[in-house]
Amino acid sequence: MSALYNVTTPTRMQTDLIPHLTHPTTHLYVRQTTGSGKTFAIACSLLSIAIQEHHMLTQKLQCTSAKAHEIQALNTLVVVPNRELALQIVRWAHEMLEHAYPQMSRAKVIQCVVGGKEYESVQKGVLKRHGMPAILVGTPKTLMNLMASSDTGAPLVTVLPPEMLRRLSLGDDESAAEYAKRLHSVHVLSKQSMKTMPAGGLRGLRRLVIDEIDQVLCIPGKNATEREKKLRKDKPKPGQLLIDQVLLDTCKLSRLNAVVHQAGLLGWQKREVKEVAQQKPRIRRWIKDRDPLLGPPAPVAQPVETVEPNRDLMRLRELADLVGRQSLQITALSATANSAVRQWMQKRGWMSSRPLVIDNEDTRVTMPLHVEHYCLVVEDQNVVRNFRAKDEASEQLASEPKEEPGSNASGAKEADADVWGEDQMSAMELMAEVAANTFEALDPRGSVIIFTRSDASTTQFAHVLERYGILAHDIMVYFDAALQSRVDEAVGSHGHKDRRVFIATEEAARGIDVTDTSLVMILDIPKNVASYTHMAGRTGRFNRAGAVVSVVPVGEMGWSESKMRGIFSQLDIRPTKAPFVES
Repeated sequence: MSALYNVTTPTRMQTDLIPHLTHPTTHLYVRQTTGSGKTFAIACSLLSIAIQEHHMLTQKLQCTSAKAHEIQALNTLVVVPNRELALQIVRWAHEMLEHAYPQMSRAKVIQCVVGGKEYESVQKGVLKRHGMPAILVGTPKTLMNLMASSDTGAPLVTVLPPEMLRRLSLGDDESAAEYAKRLHSVHVLSKQSMKTMPAGGLRGLRRLVIDEIDQVLCIPGKNATEREKKLRKDKPKPGQLLIDQVLLDTCKLSRLNAVVHQAGLLGWQKREVKEVAQQKPRIRRWIKDRDPLLGPPAPVAQPVETVEPNRDLMRLRELADLVGRQSLQITALSATANSAVRQWMQKRGWMSSRPLVIDNEDTRVTMPLHVEHYCLVVEDQNVVRNFRAKDEASEQLASEPKEEPGSNASGAKEADADVWGEDQMSAMELMAEVAANTFEALDPRGSVIIFTRSDASTTQFAHVLERYGILAHDIMVYFDAALQSRVDEAVGSHGHKDRRVFIATEEAARGIDVTDTSLVMILDIPKNVASYTHMAGRTGRFNRAGAVVSVVPVGEMGWSESKMRGIFSQLDIRPTKAPFVES
């Protein structure tokens, strides 16, 4: 690890997380600061598990290498929100395999499936030649397409339930009491040591990892309108549809959840009943069947009769947690995931019990330390100034002469100063000029990421930046070795051998780690706290120093600047005055 990435000591978060992945006993829910190494820890752990199990199958259980790969097929599914993050995980894995196990077939261990014409045909060819890998990383839409029937009739990606859940699904027609008794025996088997389990116990999907869980699900926030909630319910995100299909249908968790829910033994259900009973009749309380976001409960394979609590059923909640070597562990992670997402997953039936939460010591969303934050405000085409804190803004307003509504000092009408308005080329020119001045003042080394609006053309903006002396490339170049070598040559001939500049959107760069990123520029107002956290979090990773420069176009009445005050306040950030701006 030290030879490849100069990593010698795991972070505290990685020390807490890795043992729970390599020796699963519970589901995991991870929320840690950006740059703490969550995704890297996941990649290392999954790779280590796959190699360890392959060695056990070939050496201790005397399986051939081909048979071992066939047993390990799709043991692990990693769902990510964007192709850049998927490509990065597989890139790490390939580098580690090439370094430590050069004789092992990389395509048998890990593959990646993402959207894009330049990737899809290659990916399908690899799947057809090598079959399913032990670890499959992909984006929701692409995974769903490959799980559907292909031109040849059979899907290219087939998810099988783990051994323990397969055994439970054999008795769909039995009573709940009989099901509970058999659940006890299956629970004991699921905790069996790897040394005593048969080779068949390693078949099926046993690890589901959902990286950037809040981005994959896009659940409306607590302040969402009823219309937004209804729209989300009527049009579920691909991530939700994919995980519903994998967990509730393929792995038959709907049957398991139905028995537990019917017995009334889940804590959240008891609390709900108690709260409803305590309310006055006139107050409408939350009812699961009518919830505009959740909708009705997940469909149950067979109706479950009412059961009376007895010694077996009283242990249902404990027994239903079948996380173990032969069963399924779910790991969800994000720097900005909150308890609402976790509760939504439990109510949806994806987790039968409360997962282990690995959280920041501070329950708030936090930013990496050693990062300097700047904020520049664009008032019009000619005025760029430093961001003003609330007290400074109040003093500025008090000192300025009052104007008639709808006019400025010259008598002209006020204009919305959103420079990204109709004339995007002018906006790009202005932002490129600001970027060039920032580069000249800060002289960043290593990598620089410039975030633009999602509706802006990165190719067009790259041409504009080049006119201002900045050679920039789309972030996808970073994940293509052949393209990256050509970029390095171009950068060398451009006179900045120690600087690489990438253009990205928030969606494309979510979760990725670009080595030695010393500067992040955000050329528009972030949507919310989470948006700023994930963009700014591309620098200052692993306790390195970095800088973030936000360039904020001010709209009518300074609403954009006020929004930035709210974001900085929630993240406890006090922006530094940029010395390269006059005011």
